[in-house]
Amino acid sequence: MHKVELRDDQYQRLLQFHERASRLSDTGALMALAEKAFQEEFGHKLFTLLKVDRAAGVMRRIYSTDLKYSPLGGTKPLADDEWSKRVGDGRHFLGKDSADINRYFVDHETLIKMGLESVLNTAVIWRNEVMGWINLLDAAEHYAAEMCDLAGLYGQCLAPAFLDA
Repeated sequence: MHKVELRDDQYQRLLQFHERASRLSDTGALMALAEKAFQEEFGHKLFTLLKVDRAAGVMRRIYSTDLKYSPLGGTKPLADDEWSKRVGDGRHFLGKDSADINRYFVDHETLIKMGLESVLNTAVIWRNEVMGWINLLDAAEHYAAEMCDLAGLYGQCLAPAFLDA
């Protein structure tokens, strides 16, 4: 484990989010609160949550800010590619530009047309098992490596939502 460096304002926002999230009993409200917190802390044009369904061999969408492009219940196969191995191990994934989107995502043409040329994925882990992923997408070069660990800390507050979904 490594040390995460947070500015005081980042720490205070994370603390406030954790406090509010830990008191919610409604899964939908927790996911909406998380989307707002991720927007304020990192920004995004698209925010989705994908839950692992190992029995079906898919990732199933449980939250989306764009229901037309990314409808709830939509699935993506659990693949054996580089991206899947990385996030499947619980590591962050950072794609900085359209070259990264082209390389790792089958729907790259649509994503790029939507202006979604950078991505930050972080895993939600419970009892040493990846339950799913938080996916943030925005314009090229929007996300930076320094954001990954903080996104992961926010993401762990979503474990109850993934358990309930």
